[in-house]
Amino acid sequence: MKRVVLCMLIAVTCSPLIFSDEDDTPPEENQVHRIYPKNVPGDQFIRIKLMPFFPLNFSKQLHVGGAIQLGYHRFLLSWLAVGGNVTFTYNPTIGSRVFYTIPMTASVTFQPTAWRFEFPLSLNIGMAFEAYQSFKYFPGLVLGAEAGMYFRLNENWSFGLGTTFLYLPQWYKEEPRSGYGTYDYGLFMTAEIGARYHF
Repeated sequence: MKRVVLCMLIAVTCSPLIFSDEDDTPPEENQVHRIYPKNVPGDQFIRIKLMPFFPLNFSKQLHVGGAIQLGYHRFLLSWLAVGGNVTFTYNPTIGSRVFYTIPMTASVTFQPTAWRFEFPLSLNIGMAFEAYQSFKYFPGLVLGAEAGMYFRLNENWSFGLGTTFLYLPQWYKEEPRSGYGTYDYGLFMTAEIGARYHF
């Protein structure tokens, strides 16, 4: 009888070890890792871009300048993001002066992906502050379109190249002689290198 009781105690004691789950991997390691690039609604990123700033229709008055852009964007869908950008640009003139513009735009971005490559295509609209010597113009309308290709290095960082086209119209007050207002516009294009921090 003692032997039977002893065998039952041993069986009860060892049963948790026999029937325990063989997978002792911590829960964190069992989680499915995200395959990049993979964006979900609510994902956000901050972007910085550096670029030369090419005048397309004032090449006889303006030299090639430079620009830096800061932007914030949030994904509404895995392929659709909205956000805003602020760009600081300058172009030297033939008279050794400088023409400055500060476009501030709202942006809608469509972004297809392939493996770790992301291809953002954006439309921008907003206003710009423009200054040349004592002349200042605000608010000026700004329309833009941009395209790029980024490589998703890891969960937090992507790096890439792109280009942006900007249209900056200007309207002036009526001239006393003609009774009509005047209109002018600037066309600019960039070649960009950018970095994005995703969170």
